[in-house]
Amino acid sequence: MSLYYDAAPLLVSKESGSLKSRVFRAKNLKSPPTQVFALLTEASKWSEILTEVIEKCRLLQQERKVPSQYDLRVQLTD
Repeated sequence: MSLYYDAAPLLVSKESGSLKSRVFRAKNLKSPPTQVFALLTEASKWSEILTEVIEKCRLLQQERKVPSQYDLRVQLTD
């Protein structure tokens, strides 16, 4: 689960540089940077489909414990 918690802040960070450079410069990751980068690239590749699935199953309305910074649907489409 820490993989997802490591990945989410990197999507919303105001730090300059590519996604790859932000991941590999991050010092506070509990997960291996290669896994975090793989998660983010695959999630961005499938962002349209993930967004559709999340909206149609109403996951965010049912799961109240998801903080907005961990809502990958919003972050990937920005």
